[in-house]
Amino acid sequence: MIVQAVTAVALRCPECGKIKYYTLSLFHFAGQIRTVRFSCDCGAPLLSIATRDRKVYYMQLDCLMCEARHLYQYSFKEIWSPDVISLICEETGLEVGFIGPRRKVKKCIARQEKSLREMAEDLGFSDYFSNPEIMYEILDFLHKLASEGKLSCQCGNPEIEVEIFAERVELRCSRCGAVGVIGAETKEDCKAIKNTWEIVLKPGTLQWVGRGKVKSRKRRSKE
Repeated sequence: MIVQAVTAVALRCPECGKIKYYTLSLFHFAGQIRTVRFSCDCGAPLLSIATRDRKVYYMQLDCLMCEARHLYQYSFKEIWSPDVISLICEETGLEVGFIGPRRKVKKCIARQEKSLREMAEDLGFSDYFSNPEIMYEILDFLHKLASEGKLSCQCGNPEIEVEIFAERVELRCSRCGAVGVIGAETKEDCKAIKNTWEIVLKPGTLQWVGRGKVKSRKRRSKE
């Protein structure tokens, strides 16, 4: 039997949304060390792994999907094996992290990172859009910004909802109600958004992203 001395851990930060890769080694638990913790560059705690006997390992994961903390238990053979462990959100059933050989873990992340463009194409939206090529370029660009953690709201919410219409894309903050509108019909629309290196919505406003137009917006009270 071949035992791997190191394995890869891939996690998405619940605060900034970025995917982070870490290396977990057998030697992390050498001597008196019984707990290993991983944190994001932004300071948010992601995962802690503890063991008493180096045979059974207990994990606590701060979940991006449901904002709760999940507990997992795995054996020595399961963690340092040639297979990938999927860390599942108990609330949504979605994969929120992976542990295993780095090459296989990266393939899992690539499979999970399906772009807005790919989803729109799969759903057959090409005939719906006013200008499909412009729309797809803008969706690709938004996906890139989101994967780099450059799509957020000033209220502190990093999870921005995306609504796609025939001639525009609307970005919406579910926490404060801020809205950003992106035109998606002309080359000028595409050029304007690609000149934007980061999108940050502003609470209480309706703004044309990439064009500098901002309007005050009253937040509707919830009934």
